[in-house]
Amino acid sequence: MKLMKLFTHQMNISGGGGFTQDLVISSKDIPGLKVGDVVEIYHPEDEYSRLLIQVTSLKEELQHRDALSLDQAVASTFQLRALLQVYVKAINPSDISLDLVELTFKDQYVGRSEMWRLNQNLIGSAVYINKKIEFCQLVRCQVNEMWSKGERVAGGLITNDTRIVFRSASSMVYLFIQMSSEMWNFDVFGDLYFERAVDGFLGDLFTRWKKEGCNHEVTIVLFSRTYYEAASIDAFPSEMRSKVTADFRGRFYEDYYRVLVHNERSDDWHKMLTQLRIAFNSYPEEVLEASHKKYGQQNVPKAYNSSASHGNFLEVLNMSLNVFEKHYMDRSLDRTGQLSVVLTPGVGIFEVSRELTSITKQRIIDCGIGSDLVCVGEQPLHAVPLLRFQNKDMLDTDDYNIPHWLNLSFYTTNKKLGYSNFVPRLRLPVSPSTKDNVRLMKSQSERIHPGCETGSLNQLFDYDAYDAQVFTLPTQVQRQNFKPVTRKESRNTSVPPEVNPEQKKSIPTRPVGLVDYLSTSHAPTLFQPRKEFGKNYDSDDTPGSRTVIGSEGSPLERQLAYRPKSRPGRALINPFDPSRVPVKHTSGRRRWIHIYPRQPDGTTLDLGFKVALDSESYKKLADYRVQLRSTKVADEPFSPALTTGVDWKSLTTPACLPITTDYFPDSASLQKDYVVSDYTISPDDVNVDDYNRKGSRRPLETSQVYREFISQRLAQGFQLIVLPALSKSSARHISVREKSADSIKKVVNPSSSFIRSLSHVDPPTKESLLSIGRIFHKITLLGSAITVTGYKPRHPYDGRKFSYIYNLRTPYIKYYQCLRTDFYTEKLQHFNWNHMDHYICTGGSPDYALTESSKYWRLRMCFLPLDYSKRFRQDPPSPSANEDRTFDGFTKFLENTVNRMRHSSKKKIHSPLERTMSTIQKGEKTTRTRVHSVRGRVEKSSFRPEGRNSPSLDLESSTSSDSLYQEKPSSEPPKKITADSPLSEVADILKCSLPFLEKFEDLLPPTTFLSYEAIHYLVEDHGLSRACAGELLQKLLSEGYIIHASGSKTVLHFVPGFHLYCFSKISSPARGKEEAIGTGMAGDYPAFEEEFVEVNYDRYFENDLCQLINCFKADDEEILIDASKKYRNDLHKLSVFKEAYIDVDVTGRSDRKEWGHLLYPSYFTPNASFVAVLKWVEATGVVIFDLVLGWVRKAQINGFLLVPMPMDPLFIGNSGRCDPFRAPLTIPMNVKVIEECLEKFPASHWLHRLWLLHDAVARRFSYIPSIFENTRRFQVQYVHATGYSFLVMPIAPEKDSTVSISNRLSYFSKVGSSNADSNFGSSDYGLPLIEKNGLRMPCGFLWVANYLLTKKWKVSQTKESQIVDENAHSKCFQDLTRFCQDETFLRDFFRL
Repeated sequence: MKLMKLFTHQMNISGGGGFTQDLVISSKDIPGLKVGDVVEIYHPEDEYSRLLIQVTSLKEELQHRDALSLDQAVASTFQLRALLQVYVKAINPSDISLDLVELTFKDQYVGRSEMWRLNQNLIGSAVYINKKIEFCQLVRCQVNEMWSKGERVAGGLITNDTRIVFRSASSMVYLFIQMSSEMWNFDVFGDLYFERAVDGFLGDLFTRWKKEGCNHEVTIVLFSRTYYEAASIDAFPSEMRSKVTADFRGRFYEDYYRVLVHNERSDDWHKMLTQLRIAFNSYPEEVLEASHKKYGQQNVPKAYNSSASHGNFLEVLNMSLNVFEKHYMDRSLDRTGQLSVVLTPGVGIFEVSRELTSITKQRIIDCGIGSDLVCVGEQPLHAVPLLRFQNKDMLDTDDYNIPHWLNLSFYTTNKKLGYSNFVPRLRLPVSPSTKDNVRLMKSQSERIHPGCETGSLNQLFDYDAYDAQVFTLPTQVQRQNFKPVTRKESRNTSVPPEVNPEQKKSIPTRPVGLVDYLSTSHAPTLFQPRKEFGKNYDSDDTPGSRTVIGSEGSPLERQLAYRPKSRPGRALINPFDPSRVPVKHTSGRRRWIHIYPRQPDGTTLDLGFKVALDSESYKKLADYRVQLRSTKVADEPFSPALTTGVDWKSLTTPACLPITTDYFPDSASLQKDYVVSDYTISPDDVNVDDYNRKGSRRPLETSQVYREFISQRLAQGFQLIVLPALSKSSARHISVREKSADSIKKVVNPSSSFIRSLSHVDPPTKESLLSIGRIFHKITLLGSAITVTGYKPRHPYDGRKFSYIYNLRTPYIKYYQCLRTDFYTEKLQHFNWNHMDHYICTGGSPDYALTESSKYWRLRMCFLPLDYSKRFRQDPPSPSANEDRTFDGFTKFLENTVNRMRHSSKKKIHSPLERTMSTIQKGEKTTRTRVHSVRGRVEKSSFRPEGRNSPSLDLESSTSSDSLYQEKPSSEPPKKITADSPLSEVADILKCSLPFLEKFEDLLPPTTFLSYEAIHYLVEDHGLSRACAGELLQKLLSEGYIIHASGSKTVLHFVPGFHLYCFSKISSPARGKEEAIGTGMAGDYPAFEEEFVEVNYDRYFENDLCQLINCFKADDEEILIDASKKYRNDLHKLSVFKEAYIDVDVTGRSDRKEWGHLLYPSYFTPNASFVAVLKWVEATGVVIFDLVLGWVRKAQINGFLLVPMPMDPLFIGNSGRCDPFRAPLTIPMNVKVIEECLEKFPASHWLHRLWLLHDAVARRFSYIPSIFENTRRFQVQYVHATGYSFLVMPIAPEKDSTVSISNRLSYFSKVGSSNADSNFGSSDYGLPLIEKNGLRMPCGFLWVANYLLTKKWKVSQTKESQIVDENAHSKCFQDLTRFCQDETFLRDFFRL
């Protein structure tokens, strides 16, 4: 310990001057101090504020002796005052080791792979509260909380045993508010439960979000269940019968969902409270009267709202899971984490289907999604949450379940009653009238014991004896008549003492039970009827040993006689004392255990409770819920004094799924319940043919492959298994059959160095255990071979699917649409890890291409010409005056940004590309010098960083480094090229005039040029037509003067566009002879296509409105047929897609090799959008974000608007990829006007003319044709010029195409709801129909907004491209709807 003087400084992270460390200290002041040591700093007079900080560097000498300097922010946090004396003491690292560290991040996508790499990087480093951590200039986070030995601490050292929890302040949050009948009831303080939920809980939650600076992407949904007083389905109108569902007791209901906001962000959400109050006032009428308004008041039975316990609780959780499971699609790059919050006025009791409960449980555990249930009702005197099962095979039995996969919170107010401090926690159900009550009691007493009076019932029945029998496991005698108990069952179940025959006779039937009134519902008891499985196994248990929990029968009418039922392996639970139920130790229950800190005795501490007892009792009772989660049998009895508070931390900054867990089955379970399979990969042998290949795709080393195997499994939801020290040694020998030297030799090349050195098998050099659900992987690195051993359950779960019909209202409409979705469990055991591992090992080889089942991350982007965005202000838009400007801008974007090639500056071509740049960059001079770096490593001298996120190169200072092929400029002007010029002369002129791409790592020949520039040069400088220039270059290719840049002789056609060609021979002045030029790709055209993005240029799709209208009104049948035929051909060409390899880490910031793939159309036309999909598996989210942000900026410079697009823009309710809370809106057209126009023409032409009409209307409102990679044949979709919305025409220019489109929307066609205010007759897709010659032709559009276009994308756009405001999509929808329905507008439009 030494007394030193404290100075402060401001830390300069950029390194531009000043200190870059948070601690500056001299080695001379404290002898023996070295880098990596941890020191403690505090004032002598203030020993309670101490800073633990690590020495990252030592200075030889400071300006002052016996002094040190701290960062100002750190000194302020720990109340260390400058220019005062402080004690500095070196600390033993073992004394300050941390048990748990919480890191918080915001506004970035941090995958689980990055979390693991950051975790590994932090081992051995000291952290303190609020410390900012940056990993490879990629992940930025802050230390939020630390725990050591059961206490919060302000600093410590991260060790191998430290658990690191990641929390996100920018998550996707789905907030569901259950609008059950209790919302309109009053609590004990005289407030409506809605007021308690909205003004109380939501007000406090939004305040905490604002205080913590959260930037969540929030969706708020109101949901409820509406019942109908109907005896049979015949009581409903025929059109409504397909939408109504019957529950367990034959009651009919509909579920309603109203989306108030969807995927929105805000700095202050308190303004949303007003919108919620408005929705509350109108919700009962709009839901209860929705069907009556649509089908007639007299035709629909009376409706009433359900109670909270009978509501659609599990359904709403599964609908959010449908969104969360597709997190890898439409990947947002500025948020991390997913949270589902259900706010209910109930008390945590729900009556549910056993089948749907099993599906929900398995999905939540497998996905690792946080699900919070917040109750505003008073906490009952029994265990909650409580699920009550319904089983139609056992009508006299009630089964209960306490789900461990729900995070329960109870919100209470600080109000107090004026007359008492007592707050009742039990809400009695509404009792019937006095006469009815007496009659009911008499009838029940006569049923149970004829001749006995009601008042004597309590004297006849021994309730304690009854409970002792019910809430115990069946005896061994009872089990012997059923399936034998396995060893696992006998280990996890306790057998009660034998009951003698006299005691059995004294156990009576229970007439009334307290469990009957747990739900406190005010509506008739309703249950969900669904097909039950023959084997309802828990997702955590193996068949034959499942522990089923429940409660014996409760309804008053069923207590006729006690009939003990033997149930193999079933244990019943008493909700008033659930701690006595044995709970099985499973991987599902341990999945989230590592987010909780440990106490000194090793137990896990959960902080979501408040107990009205002394501190010692708290220690006993606070662990109850944690014991349920950690699958320990609670030793202490349940007490109603244990009350649950609100887990504000989970609701404010949700935790991500922990990287580690601690459960692995023992060897006996592995042999009995699991099937073992393994395979061995030797990266050296797999990549033997790729080490000498040229290009950016390089194979990985063995150690890198091993780490990436672990990384990819973590990214797919696996967790690393951390076993105690005693179990680690035994875990290495748990495999049923270990790999021996002989078995390895069978799969590894015998000539490899690994086999030659394998005289005996040594212990594994590295080994990792991972798990997800009941699937376990063991990855072993042994020499140069990696062995993957998989353990799959011997009895996997059956595929479960639950079809669900619901009514949805989105923010843009005032009516409900009836849709359908499916809930199903994913079969994780079918994931092809062998294929994925080979993909990683080969560095992304096309031989192991990513498939849909690979669940790779993807982002679809759309390139829109800014020309269209600017003309959005005009009415109507005119055809493009200069399409060459669009071609030039796209060429420069592909050259500089995507392909990153470098262009020679030896010759300048005067082309419209320069005029384009001078137009876009006002007043800024541009040169023909264009610099690119071909994929691969680029020398540092060629880079000029443009900010942190810029992957671009220096466009001014780069010049050709190789002058071998530089031609000496001639004083004479070049000859004019004509169509009849000799080919040798044409080739010589082009060699001297075209700029060549510089060679780099021999990937390109030295005379490589672009086909677009060659054609443009012949047109601009020699006056040839485009057709003549193309024919002339085709002759050069056919005669061998030029070849494709890949060197392949199979490329026989010269393609105009961004295609690379080179001269096959070049004159060598030094040798005076013709010399063949070699190519880097050695004639491998598929490898060249993988390396470079090549696109054809052409002019497709008519863009002149007048021309489209003239085709529509043409009397000549040939004109109409030609227009349809041309459209079909254009659509077919634009539907061809190619894929290229992308080096995503341009600046080399990552600690590993990263890559991706770009799926793009093979054709580009100025009159349609260019849609590309970026796919990746081996890439960091921040690296992808920087890459895309650079593309957005470069696209704007080159005259394009780059916007994200959903993978399924239509959001049809029965689509597997869809968001169930989104649906396309219908825009019907005025059938009367359309039929008047079509009556003038033959009926056989109506389909073609109707298609032309729709196309012209879409172009009128600046919608551009858009072709996707999964577009069906002749299916036409449009994107708005601003990217804010999409259109689709449910009609196409062929008879059979309408059927193919309608198949995808078939269910939406049958039950889809059209606008209730429209009077256009019957509808398909909610659209009016024109029926002619047996064809049903829908008339109108389907419209949907682009929800991926968030504020961050809008802010990234330049002022010139920000054409429209925030509400532009809503205004566009209203204008288009008004135009399609107004007779005057349509007639005027046809007269164009």
